[in-house]
Amino acid sequence: IDPNTGQPAIDPQTQKPVWLQEPGAKAARATRIGDHMSWQLVEEQPEWEGETDTLLHVLPVVGAEFRKCYFDPDLGRNVATRVSAENMIINYWAKSMATAPRLTEQISLYPYEIKERVASGFYKEHDYISRPTGAKVDSSDKDAPHTFLEQHRRLDLDNDGYPEPYIVTVHKDSMKVARIIAGYDVEEGIKTNAKTGKIAVIKAVHYYTKYDFMPNKEGGIYGWGFGHLLSHINISINTVLNMLIDAGTLQNTGGGFVGKGLSMHSGNLSFKPGELKPVSAIGSTIRDSVYMLEHRGPSTVLYSLLGTLLEAGKDISSVKDILSGDLKAQTMSPTVFMALVEQGLKVFTAIYKRIHRSLKDEFEKLFRLNRLYLEEQASYRKGAAWKKIRREDYEADTGVDPVSDPTMVVDAQRMARTQVLAEFKDDARVDGKEILRRIFEAAGIADIDKIIKNEPDTNPELIMKAAELELKSMDIKAGVLLKISQAINQMAQADSKIMEPFVAWQQAQMQQLTTDYDAINAKSKNQGTTNEQDPTQSIAPQAEIPQGFPPPAPQGPSPAMPVGM
Repeated sequence: IDPNTGQPAIDPQTQKPVWLQEPGAKAARATRIGDHMSWQLVEEQPEWEGETDTLLHVLPVVGAEFRKCYFDPDLGRNVATRVSAENMIINYWAKSMATAPRLTEQISLYPYEIKERVASGFYKEHDYISRPTGAKVDSSDKDAPHTFLEQHRRLDLDNDGYPEPYIVTVHKDSMKVARIIAGYDVEEGIKTNAKTGKIAVIKAVHYYTKYDFMPNKEGGIYGWGFGHLLSHINISINTVLNMLIDAGTLQNTGGGFVGKGLSMHSGNLSFKPGELKPVSAIGSTIRDSVYMLEHRGPSTVLYSLLGTLLEAGKDISSVKDILSGDLKAQTMSPTVFMALVEQGLKVFTAIYKRIHRSLKDEFEKLFRLNRLYLEEQASYRKGAAWKKIRREDYEADTGVDPVSDPTMVVDAQRMARTQVLAEFKDDARVDGKEILRRIFEAAGIADIDKIIKNEPDTNPELIMKAAELELKSMDIKAGVLLKISQAINQMAQADSKIMEPFVAWQQAQMQQLTTDYDAINAKSKNQGTTNEQDPTQSIAPQAEIPQGFPPPAPQGPSPAMPVGM
């Protein structure tokens, strides 16, 4: 803005506005960041995708998982590793990860990894390999991993009364300190009092992201999973199932009593076809010396109870038949089908939203690492092309943040929403190309830019004006045609009025000629009969009727000639 005029500043050479930021620059930067971070997670960090798969499979059972994001100077890139809830030690009643005064991670390192960290200066040089007496590890295995405790905590090492964030790593067996570093950013993490100039707050850098499946109903820091909710039902199901199996086994194997008077004196017996074995029996028959106990077999009550427990487990885990594919939907209306799907996905949508929130926190940590440690100009690949990105693209507080839609759980929901957009594709008030792009993205179509034509969009106002001109032209043509048709109609009416008397006269003449002609024919026949009797008489000559029609009018009265002939 020009301070003198208050209007946008104009470049005197190009006569165009001078922009602090070119239009579309933020969108282009957001696209670069999204492509670069996607490339980092999928290709540059090969561990991320596999460990994410493991995390998402373990999370529903355990209820809590963790991810650690940091920059590895030896690898020269960001690293995101999964940390199980078993190896992450936090005060159970801590309010949150951000406010917990102490976080401890148990790290297992092989001897060669320990030597690599010592050689690179990452750990302080100590004798970590020799295990002390009483260590709970087989001392004969020299390649067994060692346990280190990496503790993110606050310590008052300068004795100023305020504990600062530090990261302390200790070898568990020898209790030797391997590393101590500051757990805060000097430039971004320290805030001072504006009046006194003293340090007011030192914010710790958070390396860990917590993933919760469901909140802990007791208020603890660790989330709950299906393992907590279904543990008692699972124990009951196992007990009932064992009882049913035991009852069936007893019924099949049997057992009972044998009288002392029955003696075979041969141990196990084997029979050949048709062979008989001698048996010493006091009773008349062997059956009288043997009594088999009766076992009723599996109880129907237990079997019914087992089905009830299984259904209760399905209800708790929100596993509906329609989601597992067991429900027959051939005779079900689409509306009812989608309603059942939405109802079955309510719990999963809430769970997915928590995962989305954790992913957002993790991406923000990776965003910060790129801002601090990325090269001034780095390369990344998109498809077959390599592109460039600068560290300054990751500047803080510029309005570019990682986002996603937590309500999109399945492709069916995504496609159903695009159907609404498809109805407005040809509406002049919306961007048809953007609607097509979103429809293709929802369908998972690749290379969308190659499908959509890069033609400039037509101005909707020009389309409306052209339509108005066309309507006006059609109105003018319609008016001209109407006048022409009216003139033709009037001419036809005038012709009919003029010709009407002539038509009537012609009809009267034809009627008179027909009558006269019939009379002449009748007279000719009568005269022909008279001549046969008297040949001296002859028929009077008749006037010759000229060729054509009508013949000459006979003498006598005739219809009046119409006026105007």
